[in-house]
Amino acid sequence: MPTILLSDFGLFVGRFHPILVHLPIGFLLLAVLMEFWPGDKLRPAIRISWVVGAAAAVAAAGCGWLLANESGGGDTLWWHRWLGISVAILAVSGIFLTRKGGKTAKYFGVLVAGLLGLAGHQGGNLTHGETYLFEHAPVAIQKIAGHAPDSSAVKDWTRVNTDSINLYASFLQPALNKSCVRCHNAGKQNGDLRMDEPHFIFRGGDGGPAVKAGSPMASSWMKRITLPKENVKSMPPQGDGFDYATIELLRYWIEQGADTLAVLDPRDTPEEIKELLLRDYGLDLRPRLFVETLHAPAVSAQNLDKLRELHWSVSPLNPAGPALEAKPTPGKQLEPSALIKLAEIAPEQISYLSLDRLPFDDAQLEPLARFPNLNRLRLNGTAVSPKTVERLKGLRHLESLNLYGTEVDDRIFEHLASYPALKRLYLWQTKVSPDAVRAFSEAHPDVSIDTGFTFTKGDNETNTK
Repeated sequence: MPTILLSDFGLFVGRFHPILVHLPIGFLLLAVLMEFWPGDKLRPAIRISWVVGAAAAVAAAGCGWLLANESGGGDTLWWHRWLGISVAILAVSGIFLTRKGGKTAKYFGVLVAGLLGLAGHQGGNLTHGETYLFEHAPVAIQKIAGHAPDSSAVKDWTRVNTDSINLYASFLQPALNKSCVRCHNAGKQNGDLRMDEPHFIFRGGDGGPAVKAGSPMASSWMKRITLPKENVKSMPPQGDGFDYATIELLRYWIEQGADTLAVLDPRDTPEEIKELLLRDYGLDLRPRLFVETLHAPAVSAQNLDKLRELHWSVSPLNPAGPALEAKPTPGKQLEPSALIKLAEIAPEQISYLSLDRLPFDDAQLEPLARFPNLNRLRLNGTAVSPKTVERLKGLRHLESLNLYGTEVDDRIFEHLASYPALKRLYLWQTKVSPDAVRAFSEAHPDVSIDTGFTFTKGDNETNTK
C-alpha cells in the first residue's frame, strides 16, 4: 500500500509539469533577450531572470521525470526528457556564467535558447502529435518539413474497384492516425502500446493485445473507444472519439477475424455495413455495370462528328461517364476503314459495339482487339471465324459475345475458355455441336450459352425452345 501511495503521489506531482514548463521558457528567453538589449544596464534584472528561470527549469524537469512514468516511453519522450534536463543544468550554470555579461553571456544564452526550443518542440510532439505543427501549413512548407499530406487518404470511390477495398487500410487506419497514433507511436508509447503499425496492435501493451480476432468486446481497443467519455479509461482521452460508423466497422472487422489484408466483398458484406459506408463515406457497394466503372477521357464533340460522318451511330451509355455504344447508322453503308478510324478515335471509350450483318472478314475485324474496354460485342451475320475469336482473348472486360448466324465451329471453345470476363455467349445458327456446347457449359458454369436449346442439368436432356 505505501508503494501504491507513493506512486500515486509521484504522478500527482508529475502532472504539474504542463503548468511549470512555461515558466522557464518565459524567464530564460527574457534573460537572453535582455543580454542583447539593453545588456549591462539591466544586469540585476537579467540575473533575476536567470535565477527564476533556472529554478523553474529544475522544477519542470523534476515533474516531467515523474510524469514520464505514466508513459510507455519512445524516442520522442527520450529526447524531450534529456533535452529538458540539459536545459535545467545549463540554466543553473547560466546564473554564474552570465554574471559579467559580454560575448560569453550572449553565446551561452543563444545555446540555452536553442536547446529550449528543441525541448519544447519535442514536448509539443508528445502532446499534439508530430504532424500538429505543420498540418495546416502551406503545401510547400509541409513538403520541406517532410509532413506533406497523404493524398491517398482522399478517396473518390467512383474510381475504385469495389471488389478490392481493404477495410483496415481504407477506414480503420485513418481513424487510428487521427485519434490514437498521437499517443501510441514510435516516439511516444502510452501504456507501452504502439498503434502506428498493425503488428504492434496485435502485440499490444501493458494490458495485452489491443485486438482479439473474432471477439470485439474482448478487444481492449474496442472496449476503450466505447466507454463513456467521463470514464478515465475512455480513449482517446482528448478530442473527438470514434464516430458510430467507424466503431461499427471496427466491430465488423474484428468479428470477421481482424485480417489487415481482408477486402470488402460486396456479396458478403452485411446490409447495415453497406448502408453505413454509403451514408458516411459515399461508398456504394451495390453491384454496378462495367460501363459505370469505366474511366477514360471523354471523346470530344468534334471527334464524335467525325465518327458520324463515317456512318457510326454513337451514343453514351452512362450520362456521368465516358462509355459509348457504337453501331452502324441505319440505312448507311459502313466501310471497313470506319472500324479502323473508330479504334483510332475512341479505343478506350467504346464498350458496346455492334457490327451486325456487316460482311467483314477476319482481316477487316482485326481492329477489334484495340478496344480494351469492350464489354459487349455483336458480330451477328459477319464473316468471323475462330481466328478472330482467338484474337479477342486479350479483351479483359468482354462479358457478352454474340456470334449468331456465323460460320464459327467447335474450335472457338478452345479460345473462349481463356476469356477472363465472359458471361453470355450467343451461338444460334452456327456450326457448333451440342456436345461441344455441353462440355464447355459444364467446364464453365458461370457462362450462359444461348444456342436455341436449353440443357437440363443432371439428365443431359435437350429441349427445343
